[in-house]
Order: sequence, then C-alpha cells, then structure tokens
Amino acid sequence: MGIHTEGELSIAVIGRGKVGKSLLIDKLISPQVVDEARTENFKLKPLYKKVRLFSAGPELVIKIASIENELVKPEATTKKCLMAVSESDCTVIVLDARFQLTDSETYLISYLVKRKIPFLIAINKIEFGTNPNLLTELDALETVYFEISCKENAGLDNMKKKLIHLLAE
Repeated sequence: MGIHTEGELSIAVIGRGKVGKSLLIDKLISPQVVDEARTENFKLKPLYKKVRLFSAGPELVIKIASIENELVKPEATTKKCLMAVSESDCTVIVLDARFQLTDSETYLISYLVKRKIPFLIAINKIEFGTNPNLLTELDALETVYFEISCKENAGLDNMKKKLIHLLAE
C-alpha cells in the first residue's frame, strides 16, 4: 500500500522504462521526485511520493510504475500498473514518440477507457520525430494525448493545464 490517504489527490504515472516518466514529473511538478525515482527500483513496485503540482495547490501523491517485459502476457505485465491506476484519481501514460504501442500499453489504455478512469497520454521525445503509426493507433483508441519534449520543454504547459483540469473534476 502507498502513502495515499483519504481526501488527497493522486496521479499514477505509467510507462515503459526510459520513456521519461521521472523527467516529466520533474518538469511538471518539482525536482523533489526525480532524484529518488532514478535510484528506486520501481520496475517491481510503484514508487509513491507526495508533491505539489503548483506552489499554492494541494499535496498530491505521485505513483510511478514501469511497464516491462513484453515476453509475458500484457495482463501480467500491467498488474502493478493497474494497482497504481485503481488507487489514483488520474493517470498519465508516458510513451516514447519514436515507437508504436506495445501490447501492454494498448491493454492499459483499453482498461482505462472501459472503466472510464480519467487519463491522458504524454508522447515524449518528439525532438527525435514522432512515429505516425503511434498517432494513428492513439486516434483509433480515441485518446487525449499531448506531444511533448521534456528535454526541450515543448508542449508541457498545455499538458499541465489539462492535468489540473482532470484533477479538479
């Protein structure tokens, strides 16, 4: 169990390894999460951390979980992610702009859509170009996504506004 208590808002940040989950949190929230996240092994279990989305705002619980091992059924690889998602008010799925969706990512998105869980998708690393097949897949799934670059600080303001709006609902 994490550190989420009654009345607090929480966000699950989900994605494959090396897609920029920690850097995205650093850019949207504060550097207090990123250093700890990089030293923790959250491939096995989610990392829980309390932060503020903006200085005067309420405290949020951030849960970072990594999707790994495509050799196992997608349902098994996303089990820890589904746990983090089920305990959260909103989910951010972080994708690498260069690659198409994996089975695990597709399964997770379908799960969120079916259960009407608020989420958005951050397509990170657009500075390397965006795979058009990825955008086609996301459009077919009727998802809300933002093309961003954490490295170049591109597209982050609009995404942060949408995230604040989702949490306010």
